[in-house]
Formats: sequence, structure tokens, C-alpha cells
Amino acid sequence: MNKNDIILIAAAKNSDKKALEKLVKKVQPNIYATLTYLKVDHADIHDISQEIMLKVANKIHQLKKVEYFKIWLNKIMLNSYYDYLRKNKRDLKEFSFMKNNDNEILNIADNTENPQNALLNSELNFIIKASINNLPLQYKIPIALREFQGLSYDEISAITKTSIGTVKSRISRARTKIKDAIKKYSQT
Repeated sequence: MNKNDIILIAAAKNSDKKALEKLVKKVQPNIYATLTYLKVDHADIHDISQEIMLKVANKIHQLKKVEYFKIWLNKIMLNSYYDYLRKNKRDLKEFSFMKNNDNEILNIADNTENPQNALLNSELNFIIKASINNLPLQYKIPIALREFQGLSYDEISAITKTSIGTVKSRISRARTKIKDAIKKYSQT
């Protein structure tokens, strides 16, 4: 976190409504992106994202240290995610990230590439996301927090309430499974 973020969070914590609004606008895209990798239905992602932002707004005064904002926010996100799973009584082992026909998530526009490279990158992106989709939930959450939120192992450990060794192991296993999936497709 940079100095401006700390100032913004501190102001929001001290009931500055404009600072809170800026903070919510700043973190919402990251929360939405992370939930994209943890959810199936876009309408649900939007609802959960809004619920998280509401919790942030209502409870930011409870944040003990401004420096722990990212961990605190991700705990709220993870708890909201688990609440959603419980409400929908989904089997965690069979939970998937995305629908196969949900191609708008998979397209990454890059104007500097030629169409052939763009297609290859799009296919690689699809393979990576499909391999993440096939990971057990215990690997999905740490890899999503590490790769999409940029959290440290310590932060992920605090959020998931597991040891740092377990976090490192799960991220390593997730990466290995993703690499194996990529190799399988590149060899055909």
C-alpha cells in the first residue's frame, strides 16, 4: 500500500464520506475480478460485490490498523463468498468458476497483437481459466488471492486461517496443476 492509500483509508475510517466513496470505487474492481474467478453467475457476483462494499462502508470504523486494510477487506470478501455458498447449498467439490459459454470473461483485448497471436492468447487464457476451474476449492482461493489480488503469503495465511506453509504448498500445487494442463494442450 502506498502513502496515498493509507491516507485515504484513514480518512474513510474517520467518517470522511468522500474518502469512503473513493476507497470503495478503488477496491471494487479488484473485488469483482476476484469474485469472477470464484463465482459462476454474473448477477451473483454483482450482488456479492455490492454486499462486500456495504460491509466495508458500515464497518470500516472497526478496522484496527489502516495497514491491515487489504487483509480485512479480503476476509470480508471471503466470508461473503462462503455465505453465498452456504445459502445456495452448493457442493464445494463440484463448484466451478465459470460457464463454458461465458466467453466474455475469457477475451482479453490487446490491440498490439495480430489476430493469430490474439487467438492463441485467448485460447491459452481459456485453458488457464479452465484448469483453475478444475482445481479443488482449497487451491482456488489461495491462487486467486495471490495471482489476482496480489496478496502476500502472510496475508493469505491470515485470511484463510491456515499456516504459511500450507498456503505456499496449495499455491505451488495449484500452479503445478495449471502448468500440467497447459502442457497437455500444447502437446496436442
